[in-house]
Amino acid sequence: MARISVKNVTKYYDRELILNNISLDIEDKEFFCITGPSGSGKTTLLKVVAGLDTKHTGRVYIDDIDVTYLEPGQRNIAMVFQEYALYPNLMAKENISFPLRIKKYSNERIDQKLRSTIKQIDIGIEKYLNFYPRELSAGHKQRVATGRAIIRDNPNVFLFDEPLSNLDAKIRMNTRTYLKKLFKEVKTTTIYVTSDSSEAMALADRIAVLDKGRFVQIDRPFDMYFHPKNMLVADFFGILGMNFMRGKIKDNKFIFARCRFDIPPCIKKDTIRKIAREELVLGIRPEDIGFSTTYDKSKAVAVVNFIQKIPPMVNIGCKINGGIINVVNFIKNTGNIIPGMNLYLDFDKSKTHLFYLDSGDLVS
Repeated sequence: MARISVKNVTKYYDRELILNNISLDIEDKEFFCITGPSGSGKTTLLKVVAGLDTKHTGRVYIDDIDVTYLEPGQRNIAMVFQEYALYPNLMAKENISFPLRIKKYSNERIDQKLRSTIKQIDIGIEKYLNFYPRELSAGHKQRVATGRAIIRDNPNVFLFDEPLSNLDAKIRMNTRTYLKKLFKEVKTTTIYVTSDSSEAMALADRIAVLDKGRFVQIDRPFDMYFHPKNMLVADFFGILGMNFMRGKIKDNKFIFARCRFDIPPCIKKDTIRKIAREELVLGIRPEDIGFSTTYDKSKAVAVVNFIQKIPPMVNIGCKINGGIINVVNFIKNTGNIIPGMNLYLDFDKSKTHLFYLDSGDLVS
């Protein structure tokens, strides 16, 4: 069992506020991702949990035991760093088994654990066990670093600090798949830091979005995507992010330039009356916009600015009121569309989101 609790942690570097009264509870065996923009405090929070940074206020608990001032080695934590931190003078198998050697395990026990660990991380790594780090690809280095973490006997927690950031796109995708499978087998509480929202969505049981030292939303992956609580989260998740249009409410419609859009049906009439004079932002994801090439006065007219084909999908960049609205659809549905032509856009009002302009928070 390994529940993790972070209570009211505040951290400064010199006079710069990095973590602002952070609190967080992570359940036993949960795969928990922390993501957010660069510089938001993700790695600093991981170091606080690991015990690599103790110059902060607040407390850290593992299984209800206060570990705030314990050394990293006393917390029974295994960590994989962004740069892997492999020992250059040790072969791959020696790097993997290093935690056992420093505890003076017998050679027989080390060999047994090494074989079982190799099966877990990737049987294909076996032929590289006698290679030094300089002879390994980035993908193999990542597997060696992961192996070194999981070979330990029953660590309470695994900590990963952007372990896939040095891999190219295809290897990163394959490595995500193996990590997901691996940690279903290992069943150990894991905190995983990444700046890649797609990575967080693919791996996590829950995700926390950190911005300017504070959590802006903690939720399950699909809720992050379909039910964002502010504009930062709405824009952060998704390949293209969410489309945003600035306007006001008039006569129970959202007015953007000369276009009139339905208000999200989840917003109550009392709320609509209260926010009628405020500057607001209407958001919708590119895949939730329908379109037609046939004139329709009930729909918003836009001019096709560019077309990006990424089979099997296509992104159509539509210019409307000086801004660009992205529309995503299957290539087979967009064969006749060319730059310069008019499109008539149909917004699915059940998929729209209304935000306050000043705070960026969702109108609820």
